[in-house]
Amino acid sequence: MCRIYGCFGGERAESDVLDAVAAAMLPGGPDEQTRRDGDGWTLGTNRLAIQGVDSGHQPFARGQLTCVFNGEIYNHRQLRTELAARGYAFDDGHCDGDVLLPLYELYGDAFTARLEGMFAIALVDERAEPTLKLFTDHAGMKSLYYYLSADGRRLRFASELQALSRFPDFPDELDPLAVDRYLGGKAVWGPGTVYSRVHTLEPGSTLRFADGRTTVTHTPLEPADPHWPDGDPTVAAAAELLDELLRAEVGRMVDADVPVCVITSGGLDSSYTTALAAHLVSDVASFNIAYHGDWPADERHHAAEVARHCGTAHHQVLLDPAGFPELVERFVRHLDQPNNAPHSLSTFALFEAVHQAGFKVALTGDGADELFAGYARFVKADRDGAASWHRTYQGTMAAADTAALDRLYTPDYLAHVRTAGGYFGDRSGDELDRRVRSGRRGKLETLLRYDQFERFPYYILRRVDHLSMAHSVEARIPFLQPSVMRLAHALPAHVKVAGDTVKAPVAEAARRWVPRGIVERPKQPFTLPVTAMIKPGEALYDMIGDLLLGPGARCRDYVRRDTVQDVLRTQTESPAAHAAELLWSLLMLETWLSARSLDPAPLTEGTRR
Repeated sequence: MCRIYGCFGGERAESDVLDAVAAAMLPGGPDEQTRRDGDGWTLGTNRLAIQGVDSGHQPFARGQLTCVFNGEIYNHRQLRTELAARGYAFDDGHCDGDVLLPLYELYGDAFTARLEGMFAIALVDERAEPTLKLFTDHAGMKSLYYYLSADGRRLRFASELQALSRFPDFPDELDPLAVDRYLGGKAVWGPGTVYSRVHTLEPGSTLRFADGRTTVTHTPLEPADPHWPDGDPTVAAAAELLDELLRAEVGRMVDADVPVCVITSGGLDSSYTTALAAHLVSDVASFNIAYHGDWPADERHHAAEVARHCGTAHHQVLLDPAGFPELVERFVRHLDQPNNAPHSLSTFALFEAVHQAGFKVALTGDGADELFAGYARFVKADRDGAASWHRTYQGTMAAADTAALDRLYTPDYLAHVRTAGGYFGDRSGDELDRRVRSGRRGKLETLLRYDQFERFPYYILRRVDHLSMAHSVEARIPFLQPSVMRLAHALPAHVKVAGDTVKAPVAEAARRWVPRGIVERPKQPFTLPVTAMIKPGEALYDMIGDLLLGPGARCRDYVRRDTVQDVLRTQTESPAAHAAELLWSLLMLETWLSARSLDPAPLTEGTRR
């Protein structure tokens, strides 16, 4: 696992600039910092040594090929054996990255189809026309941001936006519409970013840059073609296949040269992952986070039950809500873009505890809900026959619905949003409706694929990646491996949602591993109970009032102060989820801007038109 960066085309960046880029993401790769220069290019890496600790030094080079790599390749041993049979020789070490260039030599850009794991790869090929190529994994687990210079001759890239911004020609103009995209999607969905001219590489993408020309292509993950014993897929048969795949994937993930632990929220997916890890590693460590006091949605007793059942060495992390303002300011500095997920605070603190306990790898249960329809919103939308179903559904993925945004935005900003095509939430909902009407897949599967590739990488995976790597911890995600995703994509809707049972194959597969009460209890999100915590007397309440209503509020040109006052008054008198989420979302935006000393782009006459 590493952080990578580089530049291609024109004059190379100065050494002190490259040092600053690397230093900006040092926590994600504290073990070794290296780079390699060529004619008009530089590839650099910060290494977090997980596999082949004593070998695996980057950049990798082979003749006129050079690459740097962020991630893990879990099938590297199999690939190394196959490559050795074709005459390739390897050092005595067993770093997973040393298979990349031989595979590229054999298969060209299609080499990524041979990789099982998570990755962002930058590769310079000088065999013919010098070319930079950037690759991302099928699920978008590892981020890669890039921009072109104003003259189009140079491309810069990095794993983190804050590192990329250290290049002197970084285009730091904020996109005025990013505020609406954030509030309409709870995060800034790719491929755009908060910066007008900076992009992120989407899941399963390949970018090629040569002589000022840029092309981006996408490689879809083809569904599996499983053999069903009775001819047709059933929940039981799907569960059997899923369990076999997950046992294999978890087995590969607990194989590391450093200590490995597992995150146990107390929900079904993380409990299942914990049980599989405990089956393979005796006395594996598990981690759960909760808060001092009596709060809604406290899952610590469920996590403790799973830990006892599985025999893990359980770590219960407890946070004091009085310290949340300081914690908010710390974790927001590691979020490359605004993200409204309240559990970002919990995620940051949890990985900090994992690091302090001496672990460099943690398994998580992320992704199962998006693959196997674990959220009620999927089922409700699938069964909603109203003509406006898509607008209703999109409202569930927004920090505030369009009616609330009508009242929240200033007149100038509201006019700007309407001139630019309307609310992001409405436009993305309309796009989802168009995809459903195209009829390529059933409605439920269309909802799931849309979520997996349009929302999930930016709302969930960026948070997991950046907040774990902020503490030099690698998060491994069994449910997002190609084998599991291919199986999920092959299952029909009636297998994923069986009657009233959502995520049915996961629940059925987990029955043999976790307590019955965990499998059958109602779904509960892993989150921070902000509705209860944003009230008079609580630290978050005071922080919100001070920042959002203070004279230095950075969103003042976009958000009406009187509306924020009304929302805070409503939350004070009658706490409710919608008001609390909007206040938390605005707090995240305001804090993110403040941490970087930024103001949203002013709405000049040019931007109003």
